Amino acid sequence: VKAQGLSVGLNYYMNEKTVLNANYSWNTLVNEDNTDPLIPAYNTPKHKFNIGVSQKFIIARNEYNLSMNYKWQEQFLFEGSPQFTGEVPSYGLVDAQINRYVNIKGILNGDIKNSKLLIKIGASNLLNNRVYQAYGGPSIGRLGYISLTFDY
Repeated sequence: VKAQGLSVGLNYYMNEKTVLNANYSWNTLVNEDNTDPLIPAYNTPKHKFNIGVSQKFIIARNEYNLSMNYKWQEQFLFEGSPQFTGEVPSYGLVDAQINRYVNIKGILNGDIKNSKLLIKIGASNLLNNRVYQAYGGPSIGRLGYISLTFDY
C-alpha cells in the first residue's frame, strides 16, 4: 500500500495583535495493482483546508485573545465492512475560542510567585453543523468547553 500527499501551511502576522493562518492538505492512495482483490480502506479525503484569524484585544485593562477558524474537507469514500461502506459528504465547520491569562501572585504564602492561570472558553463546530466522519457512524454536532490551565 502506498500513499502520497502534501501539506502546506502559512501564518501571516499582520501586526503584533493579529495573525492570519491557513493550511491545505492533499492526500491520495497510490494503487499500482488494480487486480488486487484486497483493496485497502484509505478513508481520507483528498482535499482539506483550514483558514483562521487570531486577534488580541483589551477590555477594561485585561488582555484577551479571540481565535476563529473555518475548516473544510472534501467528500470521500469511507470503506469499513460491507454494510458500512459509502460516501462521507464534504462539510465545513467553524471553531471559536476566547482566552485570557490571569496573573496570580503570592499564592500559598508566597510559595508560588508570578504564576499564571489560562482560562479558555470555546466551541468546536460553533454553528452546530451536524456531520459524520465515518459512514454509518453517529452525526457529530457542537462541542463547547471551558479549560483552566495553571502554570507555575
